[in-house]
Amino acid sequence: MAGEKKGFFSRLKEGLNKTRDNIVAGIDAVFYGASEIDDDFYEELEEILIMGDIGVNATSDIIERMKEEVKKRHLRHPSECKELLVESIRQQMCVGETAYDFEKKQSVVFVIGVNGVGKTTSVGKLASILKGQGKKVLIAAADTFRAAAGDQLAEWAHRAGVDMIGGADGADPASVIYDAVNAAKARKVDVLICDTAGRLHNKKNLMEELKKMNRIIDREFPDAHRENLIVLDGTTGQNALSQAREFGEVANLTGVILTKMDGTAKGGIAVAIQSELNVPVKYIGVGETIEDLQKFDSEEFVNALFDVKTEGRADAEDTDAEGMSADGTDENAETGMPADGQGENNADAVAVSDTFGSSEAEDDSGILCSEASERSLGADTESAVGEETAEEHPNDEDTDEKPKKKKWFFW
Repeated sequence: MAGEKKGFFSRLKEGLNKTRDNIVAGIDAVFYGASEIDDDFYEELEEILIMGDIGVNATSDIIERMKEEVKKRHLRHPSECKELLVESIRQQMCVGETAYDFEKKQSVVFVIGVNGVGKTTSVGKLASILKGQGKKVLIAAADTFRAAAGDQLAEWAHRAGVDMIGGADGADPASVIYDAVNAAKARKVDVLICDTAGRLHNKKNLMEELKKMNRIIDREFPDAHRENLIVLDGTTGQNALSQAREFGEVANLTGVILTKMDGTAKGGIAVAIQSELNVPVKYIGVGETIEDLQKFDSEEFVNALFDVKTEGRADAEDTDAEGMSADGTDENAETGMPADGQGENNADAVAVSDTFGSSEAEDDSGILCSEASERSLGADTESAVGEETAEEHPNDEDTDEKPKKKKWFFW
């Protein structure tokens, strides 16, 4: 039925409702309730951001940047500062161009984290993403202690259409890693994804076990590109930050998979993680199905968090979930895309699934960098709300299907 199936952006926006209520309502009260930009204004704003799990360091950076821009632009009214805040957070969270280099090289992805954060399901979903890009993927089931962990991962491997190397229950997980690494080399696998048992970050012997598995990978597969991803539960807030710190001492963390973002009041932790640990959020999960893990898009996240709507997204929401317009015509027919816009087995669709409805150029990393993200904070205030000029698009007249430029609306 129409309306039952939602796109990733819609689910992300819906999932961040609690966070938005926790942060944005308070922010709006400060921006539109304060009479002048003074120390009290900045203190109130700082308190709201910290309470929203954005983190002390990230909040401090955001406030300092706002102060500089307010002086530079000679702003006088607090309501003029909101776009500065949104743009500052967006720039702070932008994932670099090299974030997904492991997709282009023969790689070993080592997935770690505490119990119950969603490591096994994230491994299966990540395998599906990479398989959809045409990669040859192998999964190592190194979680040999949890009951039926191997069976659960085998089911995810079957859904993703990839092979798996496992071991007997209770076997040494390092031996499974050893077998998987040698199988990956023999089969010329593009990406080996290693699932590990959940472990408390304060258990020294279990953390030492991770070091042992890392040493085996380094010794047996020295030429492979290494990617160490920690899976964090978005609902745990600042506790997720402390977990990442502890795991970072035994493994060189290169990225974060942030799960359970479909109903948390602590979604601001994504900002804190990147700012305080300098470890980028690379994937974000908003549900249980295999397509509910997507590459992290800083613009999409901030838009969902602050309820910013682009013109292209507004147009998309005028149609139902099956891509049907009010008059019953299929608006996706000319594009060749499935009605839900997912295209699970299509490499391009997986890489840019359900972004803003924009066809802006994508860089090699698969991350869309919008004009809003690239625009410096020193630009004129009016240009920050997405005005377009004819000079910026000289070829508009030659293209019938040119997407509309994005404009920002707040409510």
